[in-house]
Amino acid sequence: MNKKIRKILEALGLVQKFESRQLTSDDYAALCAEYQKKYGTSMEDDMSAERSASLEAEHQRQINSLYNIVSKANGDNNDDDHADDGDGGGDNDGGDNGDNGDGGDDKDGKKGNKQNASFEQLASAVSLLAGKVENMSKDTAPDLPVATVKTAAIPINGFATNKNFLFGIDNPMFSMTKRWNQIAANPSLALTSKPDEQTDGVSFRQETMAYAKSLAARYAYHHGRNELDAKRLASGEFVNNYSGVDDAGLGNQFVILRQDALIARILAIRDLTQYFPVRYGVQDRDVLFNAFMGEVSQAYQEGEIYKGSMSLENEMGYVDDAMIKVKFGPMKEIERKYIAYLNKEGSDPIKWSMIEFCLLNLLKQAQLEQNKRRMRGIYVKPEAGVPSHYLNSSTGIVYTLLRYIHDYSIKPFDSEDYRHYTSADMLACVKEFISDVKSKISEDMDLDQHVLYLNKNHQDWWIANCRTTYGKDIDFDGPESMKFRVPDTEIPIVWLPYLGQSCLMFLDIPGNLQFIENLPGEMLAVRMESFMETVRAWSTWKEGTGASFTGRKFKTKQEMDANDYDFQQIFTNLPATTVVAGVDGKDGFWHITDSTTTAESITDITNAKAGVAYCIQIGAGTTTKPKVEKKDKFDGITADWIPTAEGDYIM
Repeated sequence: MNKKIRKILEALGLVQKFESRQLTSDDYAALCAEYQKKYGTSMEDDMSAERSASLEAEHQRQINSLYNIVSKANGDNNDDDHADDGDGGGDNDGGDNGDNGDGGDDKDGKKGNKQNASFEQLASAVSLLAGKVENMSKDTAPDLPVATVKTAAIPINGFATNKNFLFGIDNPMFSMTKRWNQIAANPSLALTSKPDEQTDGVSFRQETMAYAKSLAARYAYHHGRNELDAKRLASGEFVNNYSGVDDAGLGNQFVILRQDALIARILAIRDLTQYFPVRYGVQDRDVLFNAFMGEVSQAYQEGEIYKGSMSLENEMGYVDDAMIKVKFGPMKEIERKYIAYLNKEGSDPIKWSMIEFCLLNLLKQAQLEQNKRRMRGIYVKPEAGVPSHYLNSSTGIVYTLLRYIHDYSIKPFDSEDYRHYTSADMLACVKEFISDVKSKISEDMDLDQHVLYLNKNHQDWWIANCRTTYGKDIDFDGPESMKFRVPDTEIPIVWLPYLGQSCLMFLDIPGNLQFIENLPGEMLAVRMESFMETVRAWSTWKEGTGASFTGRKFKTKQEMDANDYDFQQIFTNLPATTVVAGVDGKDGFWHITDSTTTAESITDITNAKAGVAYCIQIGAGTTTKPKVEKKDKFDGITADWIPTAEGDYIM
């Protein structure tokens, strides 16, 4: 029975969920259906029959055992009866043996009485048990809960440091023969002796690289099993999952537990992937095809009268090369920073080793930068020999939407009424935007699966507006509250971080916009080497952003306008500032001219921020089209920019 169920679980890919007791009702229904299909009987009937057979077999074993005892007792009793008969016929022994014979008869008589009493008790017990078995056979088997096995929790800090291993963790990484582990146990050692860069330094870097490689392998392993959940990893839920770990050079449960905890720390701050999934396996760019079907239905008539066609449109997802390249100081400087961590009051409940400490802090910073880049980043080819800004390593959500607008994949709702909003009119602007989108929805479209993405920094404005409009006693706690749903609609709200003062708002189906990478955990595989008196650490990976579906693509703005949002997937406002006399970076990254523009040329962007790409665009009704000359602060552009028509832009 167990083997049958195991085969079905493997066929359905449910082994992991079954072992972790996470089968859903749908999974169980699929399991039962597949079992019935394969074996011609229901799984419940087989399980019931197996339980019943097991109980009956156990009861029969007990009966047989008792019967054997009774039979043995009965046999012994018969032997005694024959012995008595023999003694009674022993007249030839003479009178000299009379006393002995009487004594033997008395003794044997007592023994025989004792055996007869035991036989009666056993016979009665067998009869009673047989009656119980007969009654139980008429009843259904009891529904007993499945037995669970609980193991003692493994302390992530080990047990106690001993002379051989830091934290008592029996693994070469925590060997007390290594200086950095000795310092973790006794920080004063760093004050009384100096590290040897040729031995301690080289060994430390080699082990850190090996650990980083195994950390990336562990991350990839969890990704393959859909286990990248920060809370579950931190709790140690997957610590017994050893499959795929041997290749990473790991075999110690403590090391695995601590690696999972370290990965959980990184995942805990990787907050944007809860809104936009990550797609792997893209090395440069990925073509995503979208199929559009023409009409296919028609009234019946005889003959080969065909109708309908399918056209293919594509979106392109890009990844760019990003990297970490950091110079650490010599070993003595790393030791000094590590000791400061050990001496910090109220420090981390997990006591990290020096290797774990270095990697954790490096990767946490890298992850925080990636979070912001995934929202506001734009790839800029680096200037040779000059470090580039972290926002310019790849392109994120905001500039991907801008690209879709400029290549005519998305037609924005460009009403000036909700290009910007304030703390006083945010609710009104959002509702007007939703109303305008709904006014363009054809009878073949709906917004049932769309959610509205808003700037989390303006959430307080939203709540204040809702209280003013709908009453001060409104509850904003539940997921169905106005905090997470547009009032008077069924449209959910997702609040996005890292948008500063942007008034961006857009509607999309969750999962459509996605982050793109090549290999899971690629960023975690940090390599290190010594260079003169310093230590160099680096890792490289690929990342980007793209949508699997935007709608039909058009070659010109006129074609896009004529389509009038038909089959469009993403709906966005146009969060741009009007150019009047100049461009101010405080007003955002997107600046559009109109009839009020007076500037004839743009010579500077005041309050410009590093890493931000500013877009200057010619808007509708513009009479004065400002130019940008290749000189002074704009000496880096390829040529003078002289716009001639609406839609022309420079970034």
